[in-house]
Amino acid sequence: MHKASDVCVDDFQANRAPDHAYRTTPLNGLWTHTKGGFYHDGRFATLVEVVNHYDTCFSLGLTAQEQGDVVEYLKSLPRRR
Repeated sequence: MHKASDVCVDDFQANRAPDHAYRTTPLNGLWTHTKGGFYHDGRFATLVEVVNHYDTCFSLGLTAQEQGDVVEYLKSLPRRR
């Protein structure tokens, strides 16, 4: 569970939960929300946007190549059926 400030997002939806936190989605659930976008609320249309968000949020300093590698890795994960 994460506070909104831990993942650099607003707390609107987190405040609706009893513990006022976001539940992290496991990677095996990555493809469950692709029609509505990625992230807990679909706010990112692409995996590139998600990677960019975390790169900025956590000051990772990923190069464009590294960001692309992360996206390709995420795309390689099996889709649950």
